Amino acid sequence: MLGIVIATHGKLSDGLKDSAEVIMGATQNIATVSLNQGDDIQKLGQKIKQAVQEVNQGDGVVVLVDLVSASPYNQSLLIISELESELQHSVHVISGANLPMLLEAINHQILGTAVDQAAQAIAEQGTGSVTTWHVSMVDENDAEEDDDF
Repeated sequence: MLGIVIATHGKLSDGLKDSAEVIMGATQNIATVSLNQGDDIQKLGQKIKQAVQEVNQGDGVVVLVDLVSASPYNQSLLIISELESELQHSVHVISGANLPMLLEAINHQILGTAVDQAAQAIAEQGTGSVTTWHVSMVDENDAEEDDDF
């Protein structure tokens, strides 16, 4: 089963997991790691390493982090270099963690998708789920026609 680690600043990782469970029910093989104000960065790396090892069941691990080049991201990259070679090649770090990405990861976990394909789909979901809307985008003629039903 695909392992999922969510490593973020503050309690975002726990919030993402909680939100996913509201939508999908109980989750499996997901660990969260939080960096709180004043935490030791090296200890963060060790927590991420422990979480990766905890969820690793031989099918690969995705580590979702909130910001590229920030502490959870940087520590994830550092700990991967400390892992044994086989596990090292089956861990993907994906930045920009959001709820649609986590739901995509869980879906691929359920489907048993290979980690390389799952990581690509998760990243695509992250960018594909960002959109914007403004009232100026609504065609007033379309809105009036919809009211005729």
